[in-house]
Amino acid sequence: MRALGLIGISALAACSAPLALPELDRETPYVHPMDLPPTAGLPELLTLSTGEIVRDKRDWLNARRPEIARTVEHYVYGTAPKAPAEVRATLMEECITDDGKAWREQIRLHIGEGVSMDLLIYSPVGVERAPCFLGLNFCGNHATTHDPKVMITESWMPSSRGGRDGKANDAQRGMKAERWDYEQAISKGWAVATIYHGDIDPDAWVTEDGIRGPRSKAITMSEHSWGTIRAWAWGLSRALDHLIENPRIDGDKVVVHGHSRNGKTALVAGAYDERFAGVISNHSGCGGAALSRPARGETVERIVTAIGYWFTEAFWSFADREDHLPLDQHFLLALIAPRPLLVCSAIEDEWADPLGEYQAVTAAAPAWELFGMREFETTGFPETGVTVGSLPAYHVREGVHSVLPEDWTLWLNWADQLIR
Repeated sequence: MRALGLIGISALAACSAPLALPELDRETPYVHPMDLPPTAGLPELLTLSTGEIVRDKRDWLNARRPEIARTVEHYVYGTAPKAPAEVRATLMEECITDDGKAWREQIRLHIGEGVSMDLLIYSPVGVERAPCFLGLNFCGNHATTHDPKVMITESWMPSSRGGRDGKANDAQRGMKAERWDYEQAISKGWAVATIYHGDIDPDAWVTEDGIRGPRSKAITMSEHSWGTIRAWAWGLSRALDHLIENPRIDGDKVVVHGHSRNGKTALVAGAYDERFAGVISNHSGCGGAALSRPARGETVERIVTAIGYWFTEAFWSFADREDHLPLDQHFLLALIAPRPLLVCSAIEDEWADPLGEYQAVTAAAPAWELFGMREFETTGFPETGVTVGSLPAYHVREGVHSVLPEDWTLWLNWADQLIR
C-alpha cells in the first residue's frame, strides 16, 4: 500500500487537455439482456468484442473506449441527447459575502423547453480564475448553507427532504451545511458550485417534469432510454458549459464530485464529458463505483425495484442476474482514464459495499496503465485512513454514509496535487 503522492510531469501533461474521442456509433446491434449468458468472472476490460487485446492507449481511445461507452449507456444509464446549441444564463444575484472572503453568484441556466436550474457559485475573492468543485445537492442550494441570501428552489421537493406539499421552504436552510465545506474550499483558493438535482430532473417515478419530460417527446423511447442519473449528469455538463465561460472560474480545472446517488451521477458525468478535469465519487455504491457482482449491500435487484427510474429498463433485466451483465462498474470508472479519479468509501457503509468499490478501482486501473500511469499499487484492501494510488485513487475512512469536513480536506488536498 502507498499513500497519495504527486504524479510525474508527463502524467500531468497527459491529463491537461480534453481527449479527442471518436463519435459514438449507436447503431451497433446488441444482444437482449435476457439472452446474455452468465460470465465466470468480471468482463475483460482490455479485450475487444472481437477478442483482440488492447495493447496501448491508441487501441483504447480508438476502439475499446468507444465500445465500452456504448455498452455502459446501452445497458445501464441510457443515451443522452446532444448538448443544446446554447445554454442561456440569467444572473439572479452577484455579491461579495458578508465576511468579504467570497463572491456569491446565483445563475439560472435555461437548459431545455421550460426547464431551468439554479447554479450557486462561491468563488474566492482575489483569486483569478479559480479551480472549481461542481456537484449536485439533495435538498436545494439553500440547504447547503446558512447564508440567508441563497434562493429557495422552486422545483418539486419531496417530504423526505424537508419539502412541504412538494415545495421547498426556509426551514431547510442550512440543514445540509455540514456536507458543504465552502469555507475550507475558499480558504484553499477553490470555488464551489452546486445545483439541486431536482432542478434538472425530479427524483421520482415520473417523466412529465424535468429535462426528461420535454426531451422525451423528441426521443424514441425504448428500454435503453436515459434514466434520471444520466439526465442529472447531462445537467452537470450544461453547468460546465457555463463555468467554462465564467470569468471567475478556470473552466479547465473543474472537478465533478458527488455523494451517494449524486456520486453515481458524478461518475457518469465524468465518464461521458472529458472536459471535467477530475472526478470524485463518495460512497456511490451500486450503480456507481461498486461492482455489481457478487451481490453485496444494495444489489441490482434492490436498486431497480426501489428506484429503477435512475437507470435504463434494460438494467432491470439483471435483477438477481448480475452474472449475466456484459459489463461491470469497472467499465464506467475506466472511461474516466487518464484523468484523475478518486473513489471514497466508509468502512461501516456496508450498503454501498466498500470492498466492491475498492475492487472496481483495482479492475479499472489497467486503463490508466495504458497511458503510462502505474500509480495504483496495492497488496489488498487498505487500512482506514489510507489513500491507495493517485491515478486512480481509492480511500476508505472510519464511519458511515455521509460527507464530513475531513472528506473535503482529503478531496481538496488530492485535487491540489493532481489538478491545480
